[in-house]
Formats: sequence, C-alpha cells, structure tokens
Amino acid sequence: MIRATPLLALWFLTGCNLFNDPAPPEGTCSRDQDCPSPQRCYVDGCGTLPADLLAEVITSAASGVTSVDMPLGAPVANMRLVLPDQQLLQLSVRRGSGPYPASVQLLATGQSTLLPGVYRTAQTAGAAANGLFQVGLSTGLYTLVVSPVDPTVPPAMQSGIVMDAGVLPLILDLQPAAEVQTVRGTVLAGPGQPEPVPPTVQLLGADGRPLSSRTVAEPDGGFQLSFGIGALDGGAVLQVSPGPGALGAVAALPVSDLAQFGTPFIVGDGAAPVEVSGQVLGPDGSPVAGASIFIQGTVVGGGSGNVGPTFSGDAGTFVLSTLPQAQPGALQLWIVPPPGAIAGLVRTPVDVPGGAPVAGSWTCPARPVLSGGVLLPDAGPLTGAVVRLDPVLPVDAVTPLPPSGVSGQTGEVGTFALRLDPGVYQLEVQTGPFFPAVRRLVRVTSSGTQLPVVTLAVGRTLTARILRDAGTVVPQALLRVYRRETLEDGTPRALLLGEDVSDQSGVVRVLLPQQ
Repeated sequence: MIRATPLLALWFLTGCNLFNDPAPPEGTCSRDQDCPSPQRCYVDGCGTLPADLLAEVITSAASGVTSVDMPLGAPVANMRLVLPDQQLLQLSVRRGSGPYPASVQLLATGQSTLLPGVYRTAQTAGAAANGLFQVGLSTGLYTLVVSPVDPTVPPAMQSGIVMDAGVLPLILDLQPAAEVQTVRGTVLAGPGQPEPVPPTVQLLGADGRPLSSRTVAEPDGGFQLSFGIGALDGGAVLQVSPGPGALGAVAALPVSDLAQFGTPFIVGDGAAPVEVSGQVLGPDGSPVAGASIFIQGTVVGGGSGNVGPTFSGDAGTFVLSTLPQAQPGALQLWIVPPPGAIAGLVRTPVDVPGGAPVAGSWTCPARPVLSGGVLLPDAGPLTGAVVRLDPVLPVDAVTPLPPSGVSGQTGEVGTFALRLDPGVYQLEVQTGPFFPAVRRLVRVTSSGTQLPVVTLAVGRTLTARILRDAGTVVPQALLRVYRRETLEDGTPRALLLGEDVSDQSGVVRVLLPQQ
C-alpha cells in the first residue's frame, strides 16, 4: 500500500511555508518556479533529491512498536505521509470448534518486503477467553509461531504472512485433542548415564518447524512430548540442548517411528571434557589481551558444540574446556581481538582428541587499514567527525564475516585510518547539523583499502508531515529514509540516508544528500 501523497495544490499556493517553516534565505527560493529545472524548492533552497527514496515510519502504540514502509516517489517540499489508523495483526486462535482460551506465546519473525536487509520481530504472550489477540506488526513478510503454555497442546506455525499497512485478520487453528498423541522417552549422555544437568528436549520437523513444545527432562533423563498424529511421517528430529551452564552439545537425533521412544536416546556426550589452553600473539609477537575466544564444531556423539567465549589475559593466555572432537578437523578455534587492535580475526581448525589437555600458541595476522579523508565544500578538512563501520557481508567465500564494527574520528587534516578485519562494511561519517551524513558500502581487503577523498556537498532538507488516515497528526514518529543498493554478491540492501523524529505537529525534517 503506497501512502506517500504530496499536497500539490496547497503547496503551489503556499510555497515552502506550508508547515510554518521559516522563510528561505534571501536569494534562494520560495516556490518551484524560482529554481532551474529540474530542481525543486526546499526549505533550504533549490536542489534535486533522488526519486527512488524509500521511507520507514516507526511509531509506538499500546499494541507495540510498528513500522510502515513506503516509497517516497519524487520528493517535494512538505510531503504528506499518511499512516493507517491501526497497524495490527488481529489473530484468532482456535482449537476444535471454538476459541482457545488458555495462555499462549506468540512470536512473529520476518523482514520488510520494501527495505531489503531490514528484519523485524514481534512477540507477546497472554490468554484471551475469546482467543483473540491484537499484535502490533510492521509491514513485511512473516512467519508466526503460536506456542500454548500447556505442553500437551502442540504449537502451530504459519508462514508467508504478508502484512500490509492497516489491519490483517488471521485465523490459526491448534490441533484438536483427537489428533494429538503423547509419548514418553528418555535421553541420556551415555548408556545408563543421565546428563548431570537435565537438558531441554523438543521435536522438530525436518524443515525446523516446532512439532512439540520445549520441555526440560527429568533428573533421570525421562521426558514427555505431545505432537500431532502423523508428525513423524515426513521425518523429524529430537533436538536435545544442554541445560543451563552445562558443557555439552546440541544434538539432532533422527526420529521416524514411535517405537524409537521405547529406547533411550543417547546423546553421546558422556566423554570427559578436554581443557584447551594457549596464548594469543599479535603479528609482532606481542601478547594480545582482551581477545574473545571460543570453539565451535561437531563433538563426540555428533552434536553441535559451542563453548566460550573466554577472554585472553594481559599475557595473552586463556583456558577453556570443550567436549572432544567428533573427528579430526571437526572443531574450529575462533580468536576475535578487541576492536582497534593491530591483531586480526583468526578462525582455524583445532585438534582436540579425548584423553589429554591441548595447549598451543596462535598468532593473529595484522588487521588491514581502511583510510580516507573528508573535506568541506570549500576544501577545508572536516575535523572531529565520527566515522563508523559496520560489517554487512564477508569479503569472500572463505573469510568469515567480522562479528563487530569499529569507530573513530577524523583528524586535524580531515583524514581517518581504522584497523578492521577484511569484509564489506557500511561506512558512516557523521558530518554535523549542516551537511547530510555520508553513508556508503566499502570493501576492505586483506591488504587494506584507500578510499577516495570525500568532499561534502550541501544537502537538502526534506520536510514531511506524518498523519493518520483520520487526519490526526503523529508526533514522536521516527522517519528513516533509505535508498536501495546492491552488494557485491548481487544481494539488495537498503542503505540508510537520514532520519529524524516528528515534532508535536507531526512535522519532520530530514537532511538528505542531493542527487
């Protein structure tokens, strides 16, 4: 639903002062006709903004925080952005022939269909005698999971829910009691050996759909699950996850027949843990303090293990424990030095057989340098500007995506130099109140990257008023303006250009880079 509609007739009559903006500076403009084609008149003068801008308007209501996405089209001064009076998923939860009145948990996960790379989550919990729930849900494409608190009632999931601006009614049916079966089983670390900390157990479909509720096993490993009759026909797995603080692995045990519940499920993580210790060194051989270290991979028994993080001390040393490897090469050691350090990210196989501690020394490569400069329109340096880089894509198929970004400032001559791991990043330079922020995608290779010097251009302030369908203004709404970009692998992504919050009269002003 497109709701960005300029008030053209009224605008032509009143020029740039429709929303009581101050008169434009002398020598600029008061109407479009004062500007050379194809420029338009904005509150701060003549200019041309891109015609492919996308908007996200984020508001709060009793039902939750919601967003409405819309294309802006050709931006003009004093745009009207009209939001629906309500932005809701009206959900009716039923079981059998009537509503389901007991407590449920609702989780909706999805992403915007207009702003690629913008993901959204909404969740709530409660009970309703009539089974009706109102959930504030942003525009986008969602998967909804409804999980009854009663473990004898299996959860229900629905995918492909398209939420447009407004109210979306939806009926979701839980499986009636006549279609549900309950089984008992046992999960053990090894033959006759319960887990020291009871694990959580859940039956999942081959595609990851929840077929039963999550339950905590008893101290002896016993558990009870309820799921639909025929749920095993398409293949299923019993997911067993370690209990709180337990050293273990997430196991996915195939289940295709009810008879399998008559025999204990063996996770196979009964082996003694192995201590892994060592020292982290930088490219110059000096110790790296404060590095985050963890181990991931397949452990004995076939489960997915993930231990850590632990942190290296002043001498670069660390100690952590893991279950032994399933086979050589099955475990990976990750070392993530602190932001700004000369030492860079390491991901390397680590050999952890059972029976004896493992010790070693690991040397990090030098982090490459991303350097550049920012100049004012008069060619003077922009000093003290905040520069931030956030990872969005791995630099290649074998290099891992850096887990975090880095920030710094431009120096006295407007230049910056930041150390960060190879990857594709979103660069953002906060330029102050008089120029639009610089945002772009940059690629940092293992040999470093020198960016061309950026000379700031005067932007233009896009003014808009945010209204509801009924005509009421919307104060304290966050307007975020994007432009669609394409990453190196062909993936589309929405690149934020500017944002600001509407005032008490619903008016918002966003400084944007010109065309």
